[in-house]
Amino acid sequence: MSLHTRTRRITVVLATIAIVCTVAGYAAVAATALRRPPTVVVTFNISRVTANLTERAASEARLRELVSKIEDEQTKRIKAIESLEESFVEASEAEKLGVIDQLDQLNLEAISYQRFAGMRVDNERSLMFRDIYKKIRKAVADISEENGYDIVLISDDDREIMIDRESNVPREFQVKEQIGLQRVIFASAQTDITEQIVTHMNLEWEKRSDH
Repeated sequence: MSLHTRTRRITVVLATIAIVCTVAGYAAVAATALRRPPTVVVTFNISRVTANLTERAASEARLRELVSKIEDEQTKRIKAIESLEESFVEASEAEKLGVIDQLDQLNLEAISYQRFAGMRVDNERSLMFRDIYKKIRKAVADISEENGYDIVLISDDDREIMIDRESNVPREFQVKEQIGLQRVIFASAQTDITEQIVTHMNLEWEKRSDH
């Protein structure tokens, strides 16, 4: 047998082996895919979750207390200004300059306090919602691990496209922006785990509150 013939036979054998291995590889991948259970996808409505959390209600109550204290302090400052304004009428010409200086000072302090108070309330609310969102993520992870959920999506299929008629933003842009933010257009009620998350988080909140 010539060298050329032997070389051709070896090449054919190697090519055949390569094809067999490739086909076997594809078959193994296909078999693995068939054996893999279907991906479990569920959804939840984050607005309904946050609205029904016991922890949020407690946080909102604390914020109302803070706002009430701020309003009381602001009322005291306003009354002090009004009282000084009344004394201005009865003050002598020499005293009025001093009263004006005091009024200017009190007004500046009242304005500064109002700005500071507004920033504080805004900061507290942002921290509240950030903390709640972190706990929602943890709750979703725990529930998914317990129940075998593979993917959890935030559903907003009930969100309506709204137009703010008072806004300076063109209505076309308003509509396009809201459409662009849409995450899930349709979700079956059978995939919704909103109540499951609410129950889980409220139970966890009760456990922490007992300590």
